[in-house]
Amino acid sequence: MVALSIGMVVVGAALATHVMTGRTARLQITLAEMNESAQIGLTLLARELQQAGYARPMGVLPASSGATPARLARTLVERPIFGCAHGLRDSSHRSQTTPWDAAVCAAAAGPRDDVLEISYEADVFNSSPTSSGVPSDCIGSGLSAITLALDPNTGLTLSYYPTRNRYYVSTGSSGRSELYCASAQGAPGQPLVDHVEALRVWYGEADAAEPRRVARYVGAESVHDWNLVLSVRLCLLMRGGDAVLGEDDALDYLDCDGAPAQAEDRHPRRAYFTTAALRARMAG
Repeated sequence: MVALSIGMVVVGAALATHVMTGRTARLQITLAEMNESAQIGLTLLARELQQAGYARPMGVLPASSGATPARLARTLVERPIFGCAHGLRDSSHRSQTTPWDAAVCAAAAGPRDDVLEISYEADVFNSSPTSSGVPSDCIGSGLSAITLALDPNTGLTLSYYPTRNRYYVSTGSSGRSELYCASAQGAPGQPLVDHVEALRVWYGEADAAEPRRVARYVGAESVHDWNLVLSVRLCLLMRGGDAVLGEDDALDYLDCDGAPAQAEDRHPRRAYFTTAALRARMAG
């Protein structure tokens, strides 16, 4: 009887160790997946932001009245970035063919739901070209060319491919919250990264008097001039794919705003941050 009792204790301890080891392994796998997905999402967004406002130079604009120095003329002259702090008035704006403006933004009284539009000239080097060699948008759709007449006397023209990529968080057919991208090409948005629960964006804006130095980081609703945004701070709040937090695990976490919250559903969560410079704006 003594030997049987000892054997049962040993077996029970082994089973408990096996269960604990298995749960710990599942937790570590889930956290590793969160880290990997966050890295992919932040790297993708940072790369896009670094290209915001890029356009090929195609000449020189002369100085005007001594007030404005001579500068390069470029193919694409438009605001490089735009965002809404509380989402869009209607989901159809995600893939509208015209640039976003304040009219597409939802009322400020709604919940925080950052959406982001990034504009630049795409080419075969900064995008993934299609099989026909055409630059593409963020979901791989071929872009439409715009042709400029450089010299009407000779018929010299220049074609370029503007892209406007829109990033947002949504829940699709998978039932999971994901980072999506749509574009001004008009096609529906596509998921890029799984288990992204929230996207938070702060814009590094300069003052007009010192247009090459970031003066403040603000939300989209507080940006005075989008052409003075020089950098962007991003946060992705990731949610683990499995409910792996046990009874003894801490449920507390800090969201993108640094506010304490609890993972009541036992899916681990973690906020990940990065900052990206708009290189075209920093260079002038």
